[in-house]
Amino acid sequence: MQKSFRRPHRLALATLAPRIFAFSHTFGLTVWIAVVEGSGWSLILPGLLLLLWPGVAYAYATLARNSKLAEFRNLLCDSLLFGFWCSVLDFYVLATITILLACLMNNLVVGGMKQLFISASLFTSAALGASVVTGFDFRPNVSTSLDIYQWAGAVVYFLTIGRVTYDQNRQIGQNIGEIKFRNRVFQALLGIGVIANRATNIHTLLDDSLSHLHSNFPEYGFAVFLQDQHRLDVTRYSAVIGLGAVDEANLSHLLASFDTPQGETIRLPEKSEGQQLYAISMGGLLSLYKGWLIVRAPQLNSTLERMLPLFVDQLAATTENKLLHLALRETAERDGLTGLYNRGFLEAALKISIQGKTLTPNLDFALLMIDVDGLKRVNDQYGHVAGDQLITNVAEQLQPHCREGDILARYGGDEFVILFPSADLSAANRLTNIIKTELEGQRRTITTAIGESVELELRLSLGCASSTEAPAEEVLILADKRMYKDKNQRRNHKQR
Repeated sequence: MQKSFRRPHRLALATLAPRIFAFSHTFGLTVWIAVVEGSGWSLILPGLLLLLWPGVAYAYATLARNSKLAEFRNLLCDSLLFGFWCSVLDFYVLATITILLACLMNNLVVGGMKQLFISASLFTSAALGASVVTGFDFRPNVSTSLDIYQWAGAVVYFLTIGRVTYDQNRQIGQNIGEIKFRNRVFQALLGIGVIANRATNIHTLLDDSLSHLHSNFPEYGFAVFLQDQHRLDVTRYSAVIGLGAVDEANLSHLLASFDTPQGETIRLPEKSEGQQLYAISMGGLLSLYKGWLIVRAPQLNSTLERMLPLFVDQLAATTENKLLHLALRETAERDGLTGLYNRGFLEAALKISIQGKTLTPNLDFALLMIDVDGLKRVNDQYGHVAGDQLITNVAEQLQPHCREGDILARYGGDEFVILFPSADLSAANRLTNIIKTELEGQRRTITTAIGESVELELRLSLGCASSTEAPAEEVLILADKRMYKDKNQRRNHKQR
C-alpha cells in the first residue's frame, strides 16, 4: 500500500527548524576546517550529507504510522550521525563538546534519562567506530575565529531549543486549559437536561438554564431571545443574566436584523472594553420561534466559539422538547370545547387540596359548582351546535371573575366547577354573589344549526362548600347537593 504524507506529530514540527540549523551549522564548520587545512572537496562533498538529513528525518516522521515514535528515533539518529562526524572532524574539542551536549539535552527533554543514555551510547559508539576505520586524531583547536563561530552557533542553538521548549509547554498549557474548559461545558450541558425535567414552563426553563450556566461560568454573561417566526421584532420569551449594562430591548432589536444560518456564530458590535459579545442562532432547531443565544466573554475566545454550537443545540433541544411537552399536557388537561381545565385536571387538583388539608388542618379550600339550566332543551330544540355555543358563552363569562390561582374547569356536559385552593367559604360566596348579580338572567344570542339567531336567557344553578364545614373528601359532594337543591328550588319556584 502506498504511503501518503500526513501532518506529523507536533514534536517533529518543533524539532524541524533546530535540526536544520544544527546540521547546516555543522556543515559550515566542516567547510571552514576544509578551507583552513586545505582538505578541499574530500571533506566538503561528504559533508553535503549533513544538509540532506533534516529532510530525510522529516519525511520519515511524516510517513510513519506513529509520528511521535519516529521522531524519537530521529533524535537518536542525530546522535549517531553527529558522533560519526565529530570523529571525521578529528574531535575538534569545542564542536564535540557542544554537539554532544545538544544531543544529550534533546533526548533528555523528550525521552527522559533512558533516552539520554541511549543517545550517549550511540554518539560514543559512532565516534569510536569511525575512529577505528579512519584513525584516531585529535584536534584541540583550529582558530580563534572558528571558536567564535562555534560558540555563536551553540548559543543560538541552545536558545532556539529553549524557545521551542517554551512554545511546546505553552501549547500544552493551552491544551490543558481547553480540555478543562470543555469539561466545564459538558458538565453545564448535563445540568441543563436536569433543569428541563423540573421546569414547569418556558420562562422557568430559560431563567434556570441561564442561571445554571452563569453559576458554572461566573465570568461570562448569557441571554436568550425567542422571537416570533413571522415578526422578528416581537420577542416571545427572553432571559438575561450577567450582561450588566446591556440593554435587552436594543439587543433584541439588533438581532432582528440578522439572518444567520443555524450554528453560525457572529460577533456583535456592541461590546464593552476588553469584552466580546457572541450571538449564535438556533436556526431551524425551533419549530415555533427564531432563537438566539448571547454570550458575553471576558475576551475573544476561540475555544468558546467552537463550543457555542453545543450550548445552542442543548438549549434549543430542551426548549423544543419542553414546548412539545407543554402542548401535549395542555391538550390532556384542557376541555376541547371551552379551553377550560377538564374534569381529570380538576380531580387531580382537588386531590392535592384534600391531601393538603389532611397534612395541614388549617389549610382550607372551597368549591363552587355551576349547572347551566336548560341545556338539554336547547340541544333538543336548536341542535347541539347551539348548545355548544351556550356552554362556550358561559365559560367566557366565568373566566374574568376567577382570580389567579382559582381553577375553573368544565366538569361535565352542562356543569362547571371552580376550586379555590387555600381559601374558605367566603371566596366561593363572593363569586356566587357576582354570578347571581351579573350573569343570572342575561340574554345571549346564539345561532342554530340551520343558521337562525335565537335569544336565550341565561339560568345557572349554584352550590358551594368548603373544608371548614365538611370533611375534605366530602366537600365536592356537599357542593353538588347544594347545587341540585338550588336547581330544585328554582324549578319549584317557576312552577308556582
